[in-house]
Amino acid sequence: MDSEKNVSRRAVLCGLAVLTLGLIPENAIAAIGVKVLANGKVEVTLAKNPALKKVGGVVQFTNDQGIDIALVRTGKGSSAFKALNLACTHQGYPLRKDGNKWVCDNHLANFSIAGAVTKGPAKSPLQNIALKVTKTKVIVG
Repeated sequence: MDSEKNVSRRAVLCGLAVLTLGLIPENAIAAIGVKVLANGKVEVTLAKNPALKKVGGVVQFTNDQGIDIALVRTGKGSSAFKALNLACTHQGYPLRKDGNKWVCDNHLANFSIAGAVTKGPAKSPLQNIALKVTKTKVIVG
């Protein structure tokens, strides 16, 4: 009976350690409060996307041209955001978020959450998309 409790306690402690250390990949969250404007730019309402409150927070959306975009919080300042085109710069394949990096499943290129190349074959960072930040929203495009 004691060994059953110890195994269970050990499993719980290991599970908590995994969660605490962030070993489970955190997926990017689909942005909400997204509106495509008449000029083709995309407006993201910050209050509706709590993931963007913390540095490293990410939301994803697709613009009116079908381009997958990640909006990333890169610092603590109110304007510390980057909008990244989520096409691998090696051959244009789509990227997926894996923990704190972007990964191309085709040739295994890796990029930092802010878009820098961390593992080839890609040689160029992810393409930044122009944006304008206000206190309540980010306009991408």
